[in-house]
Amino acid sequence: MLKKIIVFPLIVLMMLTLTTSGPAQWKSHEIGDLWLSMFPVGSRPNYAPIADLMTYPGGDFWGQTRKNCDNTGVWIGVKDWTDKFKQFKTFYVSEGGFLNYDAQDILKSISNRKWVRQRLPLVDVNESREQRILDNRTSSTYKPDLLSDEMITTVWATDVGVEVTRNSWAFANPQHGSYIIQEFIFKNTGNVDAKTTTIELPNQNLQGVYFGFWRDFIPCGDYGHEQMGGEHDEWCHYYGNQPGDTLRGFWYVYDGDNFRKTFDDTGDPSEINGELLSPQYVSFGVLHADTDVNNELDNRSQPTTVNFWPRQQVHSHTKGDQDQTLYYDLSSGVQSQGSDVLGVASPWDAQVQRPETLIAFGPYDIPFGQNVRIVLFDAVGSISRKQAVELGRQWKNGSLQFQGKTGDEAKNALLATGKDSLHQIVYRAEWTWRNGIAAVPDGPESPNLRLNAGPGKVELEWYYGNYGAHSTTPTAPDVDTGVQDFSGYRLYRAEEAYTNNYTKIWECGGNTGVPVSNTYTDRNVKRGVGYYYFVTAFDDGSQNSSSIARGQPVESSLFSNRNYQFAAVPFEGAHSNMDSIYVVPNPFHVQGLEYGGTVAEDWNIESDIGARIEDRISFVGLPAKALIHIFTSSGDLVAKLEHPNPYNLRSVPESSDEMWFQITDSWQTLKSGVYFYTVEGWNLQGEPLGFAKGKFVVIR
Repeated sequence: MLKKIIVFPLIVLMMLTLTTSGPAQWKSHEIGDLWLSMFPVGSRPNYAPIADLMTYPGGDFWGQTRKNCDNTGVWIGVKDWTDKFKQFKTFYVSEGGFLNYDAQDILKSISNRKWVRQRLPLVDVNESREQRILDNRTSSTYKPDLLSDEMITTVWATDVGVEVTRNSWAFANPQHGSYIIQEFIFKNTGNVDAKTTTIELPNQNLQGVYFGFWRDFIPCGDYGHEQMGGEHDEWCHYYGNQPGDTLRGFWYVYDGDNFRKTFDDTGDPSEINGELLSPQYVSFGVLHADTDVNNELDNRSQPTTVNFWPRQQVHSHTKGDQDQTLYYDLSSGVQSQGSDVLGVASPWDAQVQRPETLIAFGPYDIPFGQNVRIVLFDAVGSISRKQAVELGRQWKNGSLQFQGKTGDEAKNALLATGKDSLHQIVYRAEWTWRNGIAAVPDGPESPNLRLNAGPGKVELEWYYGNYGAHSTTPTAPDVDTGVQDFSGYRLYRAEEAYTNNYTKIWECGGNTGVPVSNTYTDRNVKRGVGYYYFVTAFDDGSQNSSSIARGQPVESSLFSNRNYQFAAVPFEGAHSNMDSIYVVPNPFHVQGLEYGGTVAEDWNIESDIGARIEDRISFVGLPAKALIHIFTSSGDLVAKLEHPNPYNLRSVPESSDEMWFQITDSWQTLKSGVYFYTVEGWNLQGEPLGFAKGKFVVIR
């Protein structure tokens, strides 16, 4: 019953959000580990619940969890400027900031387009085709000679007559999938609206121009972070211009200890199983800043200003602050190192709580028709999900040892290795910008995927082209050299939720000794458990001449052909009688999630089940069609279930199983007690098979 109430309205909400946003709706990068939506004017609209806000790792098609960024913004500050109404302003800031959700009234979208080098793979589960919410075949243009795997170009006008063009590039290569490069070209066109044929501010020469970029980071904000509790216990730090280090400079934000719990909650460990729910180091930084309009060489003395503010102290037009105040924020010349070097006791101290980070460049003088280019990156570094689960569990039970440390010290040292991975990711981003977008080594295309769950097995098949006339191996050669270097396939699997940790379960080709095949039957499965898969193709490395990974094989995108909307659920065939119906487990005792999360995530739509996995029980031994009534010991009806259940995407027609997540028809979680059930059954032809009854026990 839960699906009927939650999931369908969610889908309607998603579709309304997308279809009502007009021709310039936002586009999303959904190719590597880091997913990011590009809004039409460079800042988040007031109402944008369905968006990839630096979701990591691999994003979440359905529930949009694990977001690491709440808002972004771009400010343009000018001096001695006259607007289109002939009003002179000593200072003015065109604010498209994260606090000003009315930015779309000030900034006007001109275009927002996405190009892809490969069409989105098709994914079918038991003959049902999956549909992505933000990224689909109609939202992008196929361009096989694209320099990267995905590119989004957004153009918008500002009220100071500066037209902004943002080009963003994302990569499928797993070694380059944790960063996204964004190039901003600020051109003085004099145009202030979406109509480019009219120029409202002709021949203006802009002086003292500053460009400010804002990020509002919350590491894993929608999952491990206590948003509603107001903790916002993040530290921010700026790293750059270090002796002997080529890194250009970047902010990173990470979770800290709020000192309000009985344990050190750095990394937001789950109180149920210890999983580290917020291990990410979330970052944005500088790759290039033009010296001036006549010199495109990188000016290493930029950015002018590096600063942060606690959320309640950030200035904004919305809050009534003056333009001179905003201009000073951009031009102050402050070179802050962040909140974690100020000596405050905890990251939820009012001086530093919820840091809003700024990088600003200038001053530039931009004559009419001239432009300035600034290039940034967004990136996330982290320990793996597997480490977050397994080592978090060890911390919970007191057995964690790491780098000679134990307990909280070991946990925090483990989390800090995410900072080391972030540095490596930033080095790769800088390498890519220096060597050119096309320099990133390219793996083979991702295949289409078909899954069919059956009795005690899941059958998988992957292919290229149309299924009726398909190829079992990639037909396209290496993008850079034109040489066919395909080598083999790897198959990965997760259980119970598509956002859980994936494990490689099979490989063929390459040096495995297993002949290349495009089919596999997974028999290491359990009845009634939902399985999620993706298949990658990898090359032999012979065409990878890049200095960053010379000769190393490259895989295709890890998540492109992942199933998410429908789980593959092995089952037993429907019974022809009513003699063997029972409930498992019985008695039921809540244990908490095996793969992460907590009981506190009540009815969280993280996967296709739409409820807490740890509350699942199953009625087994059912006929092809059944109606189940569940009663309290006093005879009160608490729930009515159909089999197969049209409101549960995991309910398998013609199987003998029907799962239930202990949510009553009145939206209550089942309490401890003894419960009775009756089952009325029919065969596949609709002929009645009679009745059955039984009982089960719930212990919470």
